[in-house]
Amino acid sequence: MTGKFIGVGVGPGDPELITIKASKALQVADIICIPKANVDKPSLAVTMITQILESRKVKPEMLELIFPMTKDDISNQELWDKNANIIAKQVNIGKTVVFITLGDPMFYSTFIYLYQSLQKGHPNLELEIIPGVSAFNACATSARIPLAEKEELVTVIPSGLDEKLVEEAAKYSDNLIFIKCAYRLKELVPVLERAGFNENSVIALVRRCSMPNEAVTVGRLCDAMHWNISEDYFTIAIVKKKYFISNDKVMYDE
Repeated sequence: MTGKFIGVGVGPGDPELITIKASKALQVADIICIPKANVDKPSLAVTMITQILESRKVKPEMLELIFPMTKDDISNQELWDKNANIIAKQVNIGKTVVFITLGDPMFYSTFIYLYQSLQKGHPNLELEIIPGVSAFNACATSARIPLAEKEELVTVIPSGLDEKLVEEAAKYSDNLIFIKCAYRLKELVPVLERAGFNENSVIALVRRCSMPNEAVTVGRLCDAMHWNISEDYFTIAIVKKKYFISNDKVMYDE
């Protein structure tokens, strides 16, 4: 019997944003892998699939895999390879193994490193990847501002990007998405202004998008200097160069 490994994106937080295809995979999985930064930290992704699991007559095995958030590449690679071997062993005895991840599996996801380890160490393993709704897409919807239109350019800024690189990227972009680094906004406001954004450029700050405690703030770039911005990992900011606010309404600058 041949098993299968499936990487599943479960979306940004709202269980109803899980795709039909992802739901089907979760309903037939023998084993569901849960990535965790440490043993004691709860998994948000698990809470999103609870309803699907409760509807199953036969419950799957829940397998926690530890992926510490460190910058030690050697230790990280050892763990990724170890977890890949654990998964491959189950697949090779005929199990359908599903790995759940927030957002989309191929966008800033732990799944990517696991996938690379499987490709290297177990190239013949049957594998499928099911995309999920990325958090930044959901954030634009929650804030009710478009991510891009016409010929606009979009740039995604990761958490550790140097200020000079942020400035250089911003010069050539119409829309910026700050992933996992919204807490840096106040220090980056002057950087963005040097790059061509102005104090009236629209900024949307979305915390815990699509979750019960979602918080959305939309204002001008200069307003962000006075906002109380937490270091919540699940906070994303979108800044738009060609939009401005007039009479509390978001307008497009022709």
